[in-house]
Amino acid sequence: MRYPLIAAIGLALLAGCATPPPAPGSAASKVVSLGSMKHIEVGAMRVARENGFLTVKAELSNTSHKNKSMYYRFAWLGSDGFPVAGEEGWKSLTLYGTQTSVLSAIAPVPQATDFRLEVQTPENSVNLFR
Repeated sequence: MRYPLIAAIGLALLAGCATPPPAPGSAASKVVSLGSMKHIEVGAMRVARENGFLTVKAELSNTSHKNKSMYYRFAWLGSDGFPVAGEEGWKSLTLYGTQTSVLSAIAPVPQATDFRLEVQTPENSVNLFR
């Protein structure tokens, strides 16, 4: 009788600590984290169409005093939400302690109307380059 009560209290506490999903259209809603993003924050994102191609500038900040390594790639989506270009290769980035960096990208095809920024940290990238 005692253990179900403890389990129920534990679940209630976990539910109370859940992070709400990002608001649609916000910078955070465009990022897919394939691992821990501890001490890496996504800042402002600027999206524009230049010469018919979607361009993106995304700000990433390291909130730690230690260097953080990560991998990233952009997925380019059409108006239906499905990919309109081949999968990009992963790019590596080192964010030095308390550094802020801006990632710039241009869609490879004019049909891209949206994007997703995929981020992976080294401790979760065992199969990344296979």
